[in-house]
Amino acid sequence: MPITLNEENFYETIQSAPIVLVQFTSDFCGTCQAMAHSLEQVREASDESIIIAEVKTIDNPDWAEAFTIQSTPTVLLFYKGKYTNRLSGVHTQSAVNKWIREVVA
Repeated sequence: MPITLNEENFYETIQSAPIVLVQFTSDFCGTCQAMAHSLEQVREASDESIIIAEVKTIDNPDWAEAFTIQSTPTVLLFYKGKYTNRLSGVHTQSAVNKWIREVVA
């Protein structure tokens, strides 16, 4: 289950693990649900060094604008507390794992 981010927990959450994946999502978005499933598989297969979080764009339009989110799902990768890269659209667990390895290498 992803952590729902808000103003109180955003910075604490992105610094609480080496890798934090933040999915910007929308209600009634089928591709967002599919991507959430892939992210959950990534988290379950990790050694708990990866945290999955979500931001609902409808509830947080300022964050979506600040991070230039143009479509959902979009996943931001924070590595050691810093924004590093993004991935848009739906991807499989193996594709997400490959992306993470490439970004943090």
